[in-house]
Amino acid sequence: RLAARDEEAVRRDAQWRAYTEHQAEHLRDELEHVLKERLPAATSGTAQIPPAGPAAAGLADSMPAVPDLLDRLLAEVSREAADQAESQRLSLVELASRVQTSAHRIQATVTGLAERFPGNADLLEATMQVDHAATQQARHAQSLKVLCGEWPGQQWQKPLALVDVVRAASGRVVAYRRVTVSGEPDVGVHASVVEPLIHLVAELLANATEYSPPRTSVLVTVRTVQRGAVVEVDDGGLGLDEYRLGHAREIVSGRRLLGVGEVGEIPQTGFAVVGRFAHRHGFQVDLGPSPYGGVRAVVLVPLDVLESLEPAGTRTTAPPAAPRPPAQAPA
Repeated sequence: RLAARDEEAVRRDAQWRAYTEHQAEHLRDELEHVLKERLPAATSGTAQIPPAGPAAAGLADSMPAVPDLLDRLLAEVSREAADQAESQRLSLVELASRVQTSAHRIQATVTGLAERFPGNADLLEATMQVDHAATQQARHAQSLKVLCGEWPGQQWQKPLALVDVVRAASGRVVAYRRVTVSGEPDVGVHASVVEPLIHLVAELLANATEYSPPRTSVLVTVRTVQRGAVVEVDDGGLGLDEYRLGHAREIVSGRRLLGVGEVGEIPQTGFAVVGRFAHRHGFQVDLGPSPYGGVRAVVLVPLDVLESLEPAGTRTTAPPAAPRPPAQAPA
């Protein structure tokens, strides 16, 4: 009888050991799922937290509070991360706005200076260079705001020809003298999309001029197609390999939206900004090999934002200048 009791105790002890080992295995599996899948989503502050893994169901008997505790902890982590991300976003937007306001104030100052001394050619050249540098500063600040989810506040009052959109965009890049524009002069876009389209094209031109030899031209062609109008930007650089081209196409098309924290330690914002504008305004943007050896960027502007303009030879007024917000006192 004593031997039977000992055997029963040994059997029960073995069962308990097997049960606890099984529960420990469930716990390890669930914690691994939390660390690999759920916690990264929670710390991002933006992604939806994946549900508990299959191992969580096995904890219901011995540790029923664990799955619920993990859910609550991850939800709290997600809230804290979201609050911190929003605070950082607002700080970046405010900083970019101050830089942008400063750039516009510089432009207003040099414009006034040039108007006071209209006959001084050297001064005029100097003010044009300062104005152009301030334009670069304003564009970079606006790009940062776009990546933070903000959009251009300035609006154009009239439609603008697509060729003039490209010319305005070229004025926002450093190597504007290398940009050559050709195409149909009588197809325009609605005033509501002029500013976004100028900024989008400016980012493509900046990329094309930066990654092609300095003595080569960047060729831009505007033409109508059945579904709207296209702007083609060709550079004579080295191009992109298949992997990098595929990655870039995902970004410029807006299929993969990048935030300000995803553009690298040395920020490469151009394509990310293009993708944001494409996604928001319905522009179709794609990249491919250029016949000139580099990259061809194609922007399809849909029919619903196009507008026929007067023939170029009959226009009585020049294209409107880019709107510029008034200078503000520093915050």
